[in-house]
Amino acid sequence: MAKKLYIIDGHAHIYAAYYAPMRGQLTGPTGEPTKAVYIFTMALLGLIERHKPDMIVVALDSKEKTFRSDIYPEYKAHRPPMPDDLPPQIDRIEQILEAMNIPRLRLDGFEADDIIGTLARKAAADGHESLICSKDKDLLQLIDEHISTFDIKTDTLTDVKAMFERMGIRPEQFIDCLALQGDTSDNVPGVPDVGPKTALGWIQKYGSLENLYEHVDEIKGKRGDNLRKFKDKAELSKKLVTIDCNVPVDVDYDNFEL
Repeated sequence: MAKKLYIIDGHAHIYAAYYAPMRGQLTGPTGEPTKAVYIFTMALLGLIERHKPDMIVVALDSKEKTFRSDIYPEYKAHRPPMPDDLPPQIDRIEQILEAMNIPRLRLDGFEADDIIGTLARKAAADGHESLICSKDKDLLQLIDEHISTFDIKTDTLTDVKAMFERMGIRPEQFIDCLALQGDTSDNVPGVPDVGPKTALGWIQKYGSLENLYEHVDEIKGKRGDNLRKFKDKAELSKKLVTIDCNVPVDVDYDNFEL
């Protein structure tokens, strides 16, 4: 029987909890910072109470550099260091997850996105439904008939139909949008002067990055000049934003059961 696997984008939710608007900073009796711990845990408990997942797992980023840094040393190189009061909260969250018997998966050399993609694709191939709990736009590329993204805060589900109605493209085409527009938060270069609206319009019209470049002479003005001049950056960016769905991670459905 098909089961639903909820895959939590761990660090994305931890950072969202840390930076969530709040008048005061929560602390424990000893002065230990607890804001991110409290908000993350309450969101997780709320998800479990409302949706009663058959299976649940939390994917976490590795502290080591990933294969993307080997491809492009500048990848994420500009990010500021983690706030001093966040690492102990991450440790506490991991203790809570262990106490709740919710598995945590991380793998050196890979990002949480790669673990999420591998889990979702494997579960889909085995006949299960995967709900990727994240608002990270990069993960939209994984959506298919058995994989959706899910916003824990709003209970909003995005499947293939919803994505097409909203954006006019298929999930696999979104990789090409990301390659063109780049990502300043991850230091993915993209094509200069090409934003999300322009990238989406091009992929809606031409269908793919490759077909866009076959018709590149149709693109006029500065953006057309940049598209031709920075083709190598677009191709590099596509490699950086493409999620690796063949990570050597242990997929143990018995372990994932709530």
